[in-house]
Amino acid sequence: MTVPALQITGLAKRFGGLAATRDVSISVMPGERRLLIGPNGAGKTTLFNQIAGDFFPDAGSVKLFGEDMTRLPTRTRVKMGLGRTYQVLTLFPRDTLRHNVVLALLGTLGGGWSALGALTRRRDLAERADAALAQVGLADAAGRRVSDTSYGERRRLELAMALAQNPRVLLLDEPLAGLSAAERETVRVLLEEIPRDVTIILIEHDMDVALAFADRITLLNFGQVVLEGTRAEVIADPRTREVYLGG
Repeated sequence: MTVPALQITGLAKRFGGLAATRDVSISVMPGERRLLIGPNGAGKTTLFNQIAGDFFPDAGSVKLFGEDMTRLPTRTRVKMGLGRTYQVLTLFPRDTLRHNVVLALLGTLGGGWSALGALTRRRDLAERADAALAQVGLADAAGRRVSDTSYGERRRLELAMALAQNPRVLLLDEPLAGLSAAERETVRVLLEEIPRDVTIILIEHDMDVALAFADRITLLNFGQVVLEGTRAEVIADPRTREVYLGG
């Protein structure tokens, strides 16, 4: 029997009187492309935060290929093979694209690292960074400062930072947000080219792209799973229109 790439069981998180997630259980199989949809405030990003270790849940468990990581710190989850992008970009604007990717790679290294060490002399890290930047079409921009790039290039940079860590499971939080039509098409192609040995869970509001990308879809509302199924099943279910499409 195949072990799920990501197994979420009974996950719950409260912030005061607000139940951000309530008894969420989701099973994502290796190589799957899973789409999370739901209105604003449905709990999608909060769920990602619990999977990634930014928040610890009040109840429930999170397993990566059968290994329980519910109470493990984020850096340990990265080493286990969990990658993530953020809805709000988290970059160092005065550093080069290459250096941003190198900094992301530090989370995958065993042992400690010296903040005083010259990272520019770590040719192995620089080579891995350049390979990741090439993967997202930014090879020629590796030496540019982030502040000198476009918003679309920064979105691709964040994807490169996640891919450089060689994730087995990749969480993508609205990777197309704020992009022009041309930039969305560029990122769509990049996502399609990610090999199937990387399992992807996607939050995205560009439904044309997201529905074409997804194998299965989970609909969340008020922190709960409303329904789950194939694209055809979720689109045909009247609860999708009621909850997500507004009537």
